[in-house]
Amino acid sequence: MLRELTILRRGWGVETERLRGRLGPLISGWCEIHRTANDREARRVLREAISAAIADFPADDRLAVNVALGIAPGSQHALLSDRVGLLAQRLSVSERTARRRIDRSFARLAAEIEAGTRPGDGVPDPEQGWFVKRLKALVRLDTAEPQLIEERLIVATRDGLSRICAQFTVPRLEDGRDGEREVAADAQYGVRIIGGNREGQRHFRWLLDLPRPLARGGTHTYSLVFRLRDGLPIRPSYTFVPLVTCESFAVRVRFDPCRPPRVVWRLDRVPPSVLADPPQPGEPLPLDGAGEVAQEFAAPQLGYAYGLRWLPQDIP
Repeated sequence: MLRELTILRRGWGVETERLRGRLGPLISGWCEIHRTANDREARRVLREAISAAIADFPADDRLAVNVALGIAPGSQHALLSDRVGLLAQRLSVSERTARRRIDRSFARLAAEIEAGTRPGDGVPDPEQGWFVKRLKALVRLDTAEPQLIEERLIVATRDGLSRICAQFTVPRLEDGRDGEREVAADAQYGVRIIGGNREGQRHFRWLLDLPRPLARGGTHTYSLVFRLRDGLPIRPSYTFVPLVTCESFAVRVRFDPCRPPRVVWRLDRVPPSVLADPPQPGEPLPLDGAGEVAQEFAAPQLGYAYGLRWLPQDIP
């Protein structure tokens, strides 16, 4: 759905000639646009459907969708780049920020459409019906942008498990300077990301479809990679706070060889609220020859934080 919406916003958007031929099968099915409908009718139905889908969006997100698609008054330009510039002017932001706003709004729109095309009653909660048997996390700080690669082995606790969710929070900086963060998620293997949404400025949630339904007791392994795309600094730590049962957790942080940390220490069963306090280094952990530190945790408890924290070289 997101791919079809992204194609639709190119060029003239909904004002394009031969609009009916530009609509993908998912959008056509969602709007119930018959294949014999002419462009004028398809355009009217599409506008009404999108207006209803984004009715509860924040005003800026509604504007982003309407401008990107060429629906908003005065946004009927031949190029998407021109509409991005128009949105930047109306929101008083940079064009880069305007484009991120459009991407985020379209991701939410796709998720809303996806949710709306499925029955509401009796649909299993993707946060329930499974637990994590093993989680392996690799944090890479030696890349152009910080990356987190997660591999999870999950176990179904009910029959027919076909959808789960993944969540990620960018911790607030210790000086509070950060604002809205940008995180991209990609499936390396084992799942398909069907939708995602932002909750607040720093928390993200994605819906994941499994390749095939699992029976009770069935297991499945998948991997996701998260990338911070905003260029802002990060808090010098990585922690995992289990929201579902997890039997084992292992973390490895690979540091930039040009910027090794002053000291690294382990965080074990720490209340999340403590993470915002000034750092209190524990027993130092040495970096190995690859510039990495690894730790394992058995049966981490729900609601507590586990992981690694460090002090950068420029902090005494």
